[in-house]
Formats: sequence, structure tokens, C-alpha cells
Amino acid sequence: MRAGVRQLLLVVLVVLPAVCHAQVVWQPTAPPLVTAENEPWYRTADAIVWSGDYYYPAGSMVYFNGNQMVRAGSYRGIPLYTDATRDPNSVVYVPLAGGLLQPYERRRSGQLAGTTGNGAPSFPTDIGAQGAAARDAVAVDLAQTPGPPSFARPYDVAPLGPETSAPLAAPAAGSVATGGRSITLAPRPAFSSASRPKGVNGVWVSFDGREWFSSGPAEVFDAATFTRRGSYHGFPVYTKRADANTIYIPSVEGLVTPYSRRN
Repeated sequence: MRAGVRQLLLVVLVVLPAVCHAQVVWQPTAPPLVTAENEPWYRTADAIVWSGDYYYPAGSMVYFNGNQMVRAGSYRGIPLYTDATRDPNSVVYVPLAGGLLQPYERRRSGQLAGTTGNGAPSFPTDIGAQGAAARDAVAVDLAQTPGPPSFARPYDVAPLGPETSAPLAAPAAGSVATGGRSITLAPRPAFSSASRPKGVNGVWVSFDGREWFSSGPAEVFDAATFTRRGSYHGFPVYTKRADANTIYIPSVEGLVTPYSRRN
């Protein structure tokens, strides 16, 4: 009897310390060292690819909690985290500066259509088979060869006509685009600059209750020859001592333009 007790005690002393050393010591998740606030895809609010699905930025930022967040992978060198208290593969978190995380959420479509999980989704849930075709394709973050262009050729614009009033001919019909948008431009009118005054009544001024018409090229102003007679909208008006039927108004510095009356 005593021998059996001794053997049992020996077994307990040998096995019990090994069991104690096999216990797991749990540690909180370390905060991220790399953040994404300067990444181009984050600044433009692009979707990210994780676990074969597209995840879109949704919801307000949250603070990093090492007791809930678990490292789940990376996207273009930026670590990704998931919340252990939420549905798996529903929301992934991107680290930012200041201990913040930006949630990226997967749309609940395909097999998840009509469900909400343990948290209200940020996007409307699809109904039935809505969006199932899009879910059949697996998202892959790889460079792909661009497809052929599907845009129409540059616009066909009618050439400018001469500076005349003759109507323009109708522009030729452009080619029909096989993809993208087709834009038809309205014909452009003929370009014409403002015409200069013509005829005997081209340029005139109203002074001293009468109309005075331009009567020749500008002359050099000489104080000994011209006498001031009045003003026209702030400009001095001169006459020559020997000719009272013509007035002179400064046009540029040092020159005066003659204006004469007509009977």
C-alpha cells in the first residue's frame, strides 16, 4: 500500500511541473510601425485587395486596441489588422499616424447578400443574386495589360472661313465611334473683327452744343499757336487763333487731333 502511494506521489511530482510549463502566455498585439497616411492609394480612397476580395474605406477611424486587433496580413507594404470581436473577413483595418485605424469594409454581396453580420454594414446589402456576377471574380492585386482604346478619334472641327459674311459650308460627317462617347460639335461661325468707322460721319464729338467731325491727321501741339477754348470730358480743347471753325483735342502726348464743323 505504501509503495503504491509513493509511486503515485512520484508521478504527480514529475508530471505536474511539465503541465505548468506548457501553459500559454498571451500578449497584446504590438502597435504598427508603418502607417498608410502618405500612400497614394489611401489618399485617393481606392479599394484594397485582401483575402481575395475588394475592401472599400468605410466608417470613421478607430483607435488601435492591442487587446482586440490581430495582425492579418499586409497590402503594398502596409500591415493590415482585423478585429477579433467582429465577423471574420468583413472589415480590415489600415493603420494611420497617431494610433488610428481606418476601417475598410467588404460589400456583402453574392453568398452574403441580404445579411448584416454582427455589425451594421456601411454599404447597402445586395438582395438575392444581385452582384453575384461581380463576386464570381477573385480580386487580384497584380499589374494587368491595358486593353485597346475604345474612344472616338479627336473631334472633327470645320476650318475657319475667310473674314467675310458668306455662310460656311456644312462640315463633313465624322466617323462613327465604336466605343466610348461620340461628340458632335456645332458649326463655328466665321470670325470677323470689328470694322473701322467709315464715311463722312465716322468720328465726331459734341462740343459747345455742336457736332465736330474728324478733319485730318493729328498735329504737333505748339503752345504759341494753340489757344485753349474749353474742355471735353476732362480733355482740354484748343483752337488756332486764325481758325475758329476747327478745334483740337489731345489724342496722345504731344499731339492734337483736328475736328471741324460742317455747314
